[in-house]
Amino acid sequence: MFIVSCESGRRQVDITNSKVSVEMARMEIDLFENTNETLNEEDIAFLRNKYGNFYRLYVEGIIGAGRAEDSATTYYLNHFKNDQTVKEVAALTITSFSDVEHLTLEFSDAWKRYHVLFPEKPIPAMYSFISAFSYTIVVDDSILGIGLDMYLSNQDGYYDRLGIPLYKKQRMRPEYIVSDAIKSWMGTEFEMSSENEDLLSYMIYHGKLLYALDLLLPDTPDSIKISYSDKQMDWMEENSVDMWFHFAENDLFYTKDAKQIQKFMGEAPFTPGFPEGSPGMPGRWLGWQIVRKYMDQSENPFDLVGLFNEKDAQKILMQSKYKP
Repeated sequence: MFIVSCESGRRQVDITNSKVSVEMARMEIDLFENTNETLNEEDIAFLRNKYGNFYRLYVEGIIGAGRAEDSATTYYLNHFKNDQTVKEVAALTITSFSDVEHLTLEFSDAWKRYHVLFPEKPIPAMYSFISAFSYTIVVDDSILGIGLDMYLSNQDGYYDRLGIPLYKKQRMRPEYIVSDAIKSWMGTEFEMSSENEDLLSYMIYHGKLLYALDLLLPDTPDSIKISYSDKQMDWMEENSVDMWFHFAENDLFYTKDAKQIQKFMGEAPFTPGFPEGSPGMPGRWLGWQIVRKYMDQSENPFDLVGLFNEKDAQKILMQSKYKP
């Protein structure tokens, strides 16, 4: 009753009547643009009251300043705030993301679709922060945090100086924020049991996550969802038949060898043993195509609850009738 399809073939969730809206609380602004060079007890009380559980997560887990209740934590938090490099990164981040309205609008639409598809699940509270390049996306119970300093497009060469490889730097840009955050949230809401799983199970699981992005972020390019360049997307599409037969002829779908699973599922600049131009994570891309075909056969291609509840990867493969 809530879902329609648009003429382009992209599946669109009808959010016309949704009342969901989100805001992003800006921890980095409240912390680094505080006029007091040294935070006092009143400043700490303000942060604790405004950010609640995220304040605890930030000081204890993200920057490791100590227990939130300990008096010594204020010292270490001030040390972090006044570190010269951290201050420079904070200033650059705040300037680069002086206006996040476009992000909150994109997130709002995504969470509206999420609420339609998962009406019983809560919408997380959203926060932005900087961690001096330690954390990208942080997910906790009812919390979704975004490390904006990890999306600076290598401004001032920070990522170069950190030695971050090119294939990772290419997606450390603002256009990846929403997709990365939603994917991370879905990954914690629907975790995979990694006990004695074969390669096909990993392929289908990641295919489910990417298919969820198809519905939650219908206007986001596929390349952004899977973190490929346009050239890498072209390579996978042009070589999908050869890739598929390589998996089939070498009986790789059912391998439980950790090295083989990592080779085809793990993030990497390329796939070892494959021709030049091959991107990493080909198993995720193939799993995505399988799940798409499987949901094409479904009576309700918007039933993400049913999709994630179906744990039989072999059944999904067979019923998909996928063949590149």
